[in-house]
Amino acid sequence: MKRISKYLVGLAVLAMTAPALAGGYQLNDYSVTGLGRSYAGQGIMGDDYSAIAFNPAGMTLMKRSGVQQSFSMINLKADLRGVGAHAGEKAKMDFWQPIPAGFAQYNVNDRLSLGLGIYAPYGLKTEYKANWFGSNAAILSKLDIVDFNLSAAYKIDDHWSVGASAILRYIYGRMTQSVPLMLPVRGSLQPAGGGEINFNVHGWTQTAALGAMYEVDKNTRFGLSYRLRSAQRAKGLFKVSGNNLQILNGVTDVHANPDLPETITFSAYHRYKDIGFSGTARWTHWTSSFPNFTIRANSPLLQNGEKNTDYRYQNTWTLTAGADYYYNKNWTFRLGGGWDESPTHKPERRTIRIPDNDRWWMSVGASYIRDNWQLDVAYAHMIGKTGLAMEDTSVQAKYKNMQSHILGIQVQYKF
Repeated sequence: MKRISKYLVGLAVLAMTAPALAGGYQLNDYSVTGLGRSYAGQGIMGDDYSAIAFNPAGMTLMKRSGVQQSFSMINLKADLRGVGAHAGEKAKMDFWQPIPAGFAQYNVNDRLSLGLGIYAPYGLKTEYKANWFGSNAAILSKLDIVDFNLSAAYKIDDHWSVGASAILRYIYGRMTQSVPLMLPVRGSLQPAGGGEINFNVHGWTQTAALGAMYEVDKNTRFGLSYRLRSAQRAKGLFKVSGNNLQILNGVTDVHANPDLPETITFSAYHRYKDIGFSGTARWTHWTSSFPNFTIRANSPLLQNGEKNTDYRYQNTWTLTAGADYYYNKNWTFRLGGGWDESPTHKPERRTIRIPDNDRWWMSVGASYIRDNWQLDVAYAHMIGKTGLAMEDTSVQAKYKNMQSHILGIQVQYKF
């Protein structure tokens, strides 16, 4: 336990710098082992400690205590074409972002396991050049959400295991944009003359997760997990600088209350000879938690002191399938594919801050085991549908060639 505690102290510092990128800002990037099969069978595979985040009941599959550290790099690319008033204008989005995650598990006995995890269950980042044609609507959009997870699992008998997680959740958000040249300030349209808007908030909340796993035999099992909705209460600063209208410049307090959705995940696994087949279906209840997003600040840029973005997110499904080839006692090779449904289907609900659309992806990976150590590497390629963002009537854009690359490496050590 002392070794696990020292490991988690260092991990906490690293995880706080984990900006992320995802469709609908929901992430799976806690496990490089899972990345190799597109996260199929998440929580019930028994080959790493990420069940702490995916399905705590699956912790009983890991027969030895240990720790795990993963590090993934995500690249997002997209070509933008202006629409309407910006027809003919072009822009690009192309950047890399890191996502670390880590877990530690201690097996009290053959039936009871305790786990700790630090990872990012949600997050996003979009970043454009400061002088792109839509800068007065968005330049940087960043959402970091980090879970500090304490889990417990109990093996009831040879078939059933159950688990639960108590989660302390931290949120940090930042948005920047340039000030439009002409603005309605206190009832009249006035030349604003540029400058930058910088908005950031942070806050804490609590949530929980439950899981169950049924093992038909050593080669076949099923898992079901439920992660509760969480209500964030965040506050921070709304800053305007560099503007010719002095009435706009300054710093004021800002408040925002974004909610994060509940999810239900079903996973299955079956091994036949040297090949393991896995699949996962996840349902995300966006409609109960994210119909809109409102920020409140005492600024003349916000009409009546608030700005409301009407997202009207729809409930979504994520479907994945994967296979593991157990080549020998040291090597395992993986591949997988999946479909990730976007909560935004209408252009008028899609924003340039979150230009999300349905995605398809494929992945490959491998594990090498020697003594108490396991090394994992994986790569995934995602392709998003062409989408039109029209939510902000002043800046409309068509997103083409949207794609992501994910590279991951992970080290696991069993005591």
